[in-house]
Amino acid sequence: MVKGQTTQPQKILILAAIPHGLRLDKEIREVEECIRRAVRRDMFDVDIRTAVRPQDIRRAIAEEKPQIVHFCGHGLEDGSLLLEDDEGQNKAVPPEGLASLFELHADYVNCILLNACHSVKSAEAISKYVNYAIGMNQQIQDQSAIQFAQGFYDGLGYATLKIQDVFQRAFQEGLVAIKLENLSQAEIPVIKTRINIDKPHKPMDISLLVKFLTPCLPFLLNVGNKAVEGASQKLGEDVWRKGTVIWGKLQPKVEGKAATLEAAKDVANDPEDEDLQTALRVQLKKILEREPTLAAEIAQILSEKSTTEAGGDNTQQYVSGTGNQAIGKMEGNAKAIGKVHGNVNM
Repeated sequence: MVKGQTTQPQKILILAAIPHGLRLDKEIREVEECIRRAVRRDMFDVDIRTAVRPQDIRRAIAEEKPQIVHFCGHGLEDGSLLLEDDEGQNKAVPPEGLASLFELHADYVNCILLNACHSVKSAEAISKYVNYAIGMNQQIQDQSAIQFAQGFYDGLGYATLKIQDVFQRAFQEGLVAIKLENLSQAEIPVIKTRINIDKPHKPMDISLLVKFLTPCLPFLLNVGNKAVEGASQKLGEDVWRKGTVIWGKLQPKVEGKAATLEAAKDVANDPEDEDLQTALRVQLKKILEREPTLAAEIAQILSEKSTTEAGGDNTQQYVSGTGNQAIGKMEGNAKAIGKVHGNVNM
């Protein structure tokens, strides 16, 4: 990683099963070349494992914690990938086994590229847990597979607009690479996306996120039985539950950047200081602009209704500053839970 950059390199793990007649060496060479000449080449780190067996894949993913996993090799018509066993013989791994594997690593694996024939069934199974999974819906020729990989990594390495979906853009670049070579297999690669990121979502409201997290941070940064119990009582079960889910997604990013962690601690120590909240907003905005998928997931969590009982809604308002008002009406068996400071008229 280049010092001074605020983003860590994306780890690409290339897994190659080398049986029989495929030009996998050429495909791997093309991928490395695409990354070397990419505009954002400093953002990628490549690790290659060849002649992989099932246990090799499992261990490599656990050891490397890649964001992108690229498999090149043979696929069977039932969607299984063809690996090797301990004796070097063919070993079929079914889609369900691959899905179970990537379920364990869904926290950091963001995209799977299965550059193998008939692999779309495995891609679909994996997409239940991983944001993007690319597979082939029928047999694909070596030349087309190589052209697609070349185009995909070219696209991944281009500088793109923030509003663009990086992996969708790279996928389209791979299709164009096939078409430009006058090959007739551009309909074979298929991209599958995890359901919750496939839906339209509102842009992340950083101010709302910070306002929501501010009362939670004193507890989130002091996790323990007493802290959890105190948070549930003070904030309410729904708010605390949602806060812990959001923080679980943000925490690795926050702890990986000293300035962001310091800003979060400052707010935790003095939640009423609006200048400290502003500093945290700036830091979180930088992280979420670089992580659009993470931003979409958090926006979805924030937009979910919280229920305190069956059929009930829980409305949250955060009001601070002089002259601001919280206005509403409660009917029936409703409860108002909160904390009031200063001169308040009710």
